[in-house]
Amino acid sequence: MANPPDDDRRSGSDDDDRSARKQDLRATTDSIQSDAARLAEIEREKGEMEAADQRVDALSSEAVKVSDGIARKTRAERELNEGLA
Repeated sequence: MANPPDDDRRSGSDDDDRSARKQDLRATTDSIQSDAARLAEIEREKGEMEAADQRVDALSSEAVKVSDGIARKTRAERELNEGLA
């Protein structure tokens, strides 16, 4: 059986790439939402503590890590979305 013309193979590859980007975009979006929920929970916990509570510093450090991850994932999400436009 003959191979399809090059254009047909590229089209299938483009469709596969687009589908993979959509899946990556969905996974990234889900991860950002999960991180945002965790960040909100951290801030709620901190709000219930006394300022002198030693756990505030640890939670603040975790909040920084989570928010840095959100920023990084949001940049990746933007790049993935640009590839779909």
